[in-house]
Amino acid sequence: MRSRVILLSGSFTEIREMGLLKRDLGLVAVTDLASMRVDKTLRDAVEEAIEGGATMVVLNEPTLSHEALKKEAVRLKILCGMHDIPFIMMKHVDIADAVDADGIVVSFREFDPVEIRTIIGSDRSIGVLVSTPEEARKAMEGGAWFLMCGPVSAGHDGEHTDCITIEEVEGVCAAVDIPVIAYGGLADADINYLRGTGISGIGAAAGIFGQTDIVSAAASLRRISREIL
Repeated sequence: MRSRVILLSGSFTEIREMGLLKRDLGLVAVTDLASMRVDKTLRDAVEEAIEGGATMVVLNEPTLSHEALKKEAVRLKILCGMHDIPFIMMKHVDIADAVDADGIVVSFREFDPVEIRTIIGSDRSIGVLVSTPEEARKAMEGGAWFLMCGPVSAGHDGEHTDCITIEEVEGVCAAVDIPVIAYGGLADADINYLRGTGISGIGAAAGIFGQTDIVSAAASLRRISREIL
């Protein structure tokens, strides 16, 4: 089974001060309509992921129109509120503000902290997509609350030439003292390669939403997160 994995690293003290709690970091579910093998709405699929143990939800659907994306954001914000877990919007700062999302993720090139804070205020998370320690440091100094870096390869199959290695993820983590999210198409077995790297959680897209039994897939990843952290 292949999965898109997200890993969080960082000090729980800083995370808590920024409005994120340790419990939020166990299993992050990143929506992935393109990989879904079951006939159900995105909201229902996300609810199953939460039932299986997801502790945070990130809406990332680049193929949806702006209006359709906003409708999904409204549904998922309400759903996450019902379960008392954070709802994070990937890009689309205007939608994040409109639906009162708990946070936003933008690319390093799009990271304009003054403009973003003007739109969403000072009490929501900002994540930045980075690929190098230098970008990571600049994003942190600019006010990012967490980072995403990748795609990540376990470094033993040589399949993906555009991936960064576990060692490179460690370099990004070492360069900052905020949580780092590593993402990529890692198989479940690859997660053990990340043991001891300082990660604080696991997240998945296809690893959850690309499975026929979403509840069981999420529960399995939640169990793995407990084993390696």
